[in-house]
Amino acid sequence: MVHRCLDPLSNRMGEAAAAQLPAHRCRNPSTSRRTPGRLASTSPGTMRCSPRESPCCLYQPTPTTKAQISLLLKLSKPSFVLISTMTSTQAHKLLSGPDDAQRRDGDSEAEVDSSSSLMDDITEEDFQADDARLRSHIVHEVDTEDRLDEEEANRISHKYARYRLKACLLLKGVPIDDAAFDSQYPPDLPLDNHRLYLEDEALGWWFDLGTSSPATLSDYQRLVPCNEGGVEYESWSEYREFYSTPETDRDYLLYWETIVKDLKWIEEHVLKAFSEWHELHEKASCQAVRIAARFTSIHPRLAYYGFLEHKQSTRFYLKFVKELDSVFFEIWKLVNAQMCFRDALKHVYEEKQFPFRKRELEHVLSHPGSLGLEEKFRRCTEGISKEVPDWIARELISQEVRFKCALPKKYAQYARKKLKIAEVIGLIPKAEIQA
Repeated sequence: MVHRCLDPLSNRMGEAAAAQLPAHRCRNPSTSRRTPGRLASTSPGTMRCSPRESPCCLYQPTPTTKAQISLLLKLSKPSFVLISTMTSTQAHKLLSGPDDAQRRDGDSEAEVDSSSSLMDDITEEDFQADDARLRSHIVHEVDTEDRLDEEEANRISHKYARYRLKACLLLKGVPIDDAAFDSQYPPDLPLDNHRLYLEDEALGWWFDLGTSSPATLSDYQRLVPCNEGGVEYESWSEYREFYSTPETDRDYLLYWETIVKDLKWIEEHVLKAFSEWHELHEKASCQAVRIAARFTSIHPRLAYYGFLEHKQSTRFYLKFVKELDSVFFEIWKLVNAQMCFRDALKHVYEEKQFPFRKRELEHVLSHPGSLGLEEKFRRCTEGISKEVPDWIARELISQEVRFKCALPKKYAQYARKKLKIAEVIGLIPKAEIQA
């Protein structure tokens, strides 16, 4: 059977774990604990190296560039000790990439301008042309019947050990010269797996060497960002089996960012019954096809997948997040003026400034025993004293709301992280223009 690659589709460690590398022994990531139902895996053969050739002793640990450390810390999860010294907002900033959890990759809080964001109607003839152009894009096929055998998995595990070693050295602050590194660690040099392979939780990514995985995957296609707590990504098990190429992932990010911007107008309709906006939905679909046709590595199934995820994230944002930070900010000001939470909530409700939160506020006010919203308010304003200037308090509350009300990440966030990891460890060349 031939799988048509959908391509629609780390969080961890930090200095503390990296510092323990020389003495750290743990299981290979291909045999590590995974979400139930994942691909079976095989254990690569054990590889040895002389103690005097301990990888982390071959470079002098002088500071590397801030950019390298900053990026790797965003791709790996800081240790609990590091996190415990931060406020939740600081930790969120460290763990967040450029695509914020709730701003949906570049989305803004600006009001929707329907007059400018709705493009002219696309005629049937124009749509057929766009669709034909999209369908002409090449789809990379992966033969899922040809499985990776244990001997081949053992062979390529040597190569993947070098990439994880490089990431660990960078996290230790060791400057890496690619030519010198390749000379010191040629692909055929046996390395000790138990020294180089940290647990999934340590680096936040791993290479899929399971015997259920296709044999013909590229190194990039085998790279898998971990799914934090099993809930970080909306459809992680699907994303990891899209077998994307770097070109497809980069095009997908551009496509995603474009539909988030150009289809922002659906915010006015997405919560309606489908029968009330089916014509506009059709218009949005045609617009998505036209946008996708611009990118040569995007194919129809991937374009439709992205369109669906955009609708889902927009619907979630409107139902559970939009205006909530403003509601909390107004309540925070009143509570600081010695008003109790429920009285402050009632005052904000009667002001009628936040239509998206109207039903939620009505429900809380009509159910005196309902404490969910108050508990959420306390969590999102904890530590923000009345001495904090309003403009800073507003931003802090907004960040806390977006962090603590975050929906699982979509494929755009998955692809962006995967590309960053691959570029930093030298798995793929860095793009001239970053997506």
